[in-house]
Amino acid sequence: MEIILKADVPKLGKLLDIVQVKNGYARNYLFPRSLAMPATREAKRALEKNREAMEAQFRKELAASEDIATKISATQITIERSVVENERLYGSVSASDIAAALKGLGFNIAKRQIALTEPIKQLGNYSVPVKVFSGVEATLSVWVTNKAT
Repeated sequence: MEIILKADVPKLGKLLDIVQVKNGYARNYLFPRSLAMPATREAKRALEKNREAMEAQFRKELAASEDIATKISATQITIERSVVENERLYGSVSASDIAAALKGLGFNIAKRQIALTEPIKQLGNYSVPVKVFSGVEATLSVWVTNKAT
């Protein structure tokens, strides 16, 4: 299936590239995430006509996301959890917990944008990568503390 990319996709292509992919990959991954659209004759014509406007919109979104990434990098969040023993948490801190804390601070970040390799299970300070936009990543400082009972 021939598609037009609406964002940079690693190992596939850049914004506005026309690429060939398998039907299932396009239908099940790229289309639902708004990363691509079908490369119909009308879409190709519209792409050529509006390429400059689309690239300008992408540059605007990229600049805005870099600003958000700078703000996130300067932010520290504290998450309180109960402790069982040896600073081990009762439960864990997951990407959805961090996303909820960021939403509370006014950042519109989804849990899939938080690149946490595994849930946090110990007290301490952690540097968590946050993928803000295609090619833009911030590092968030997360403090996990003991919940005062």
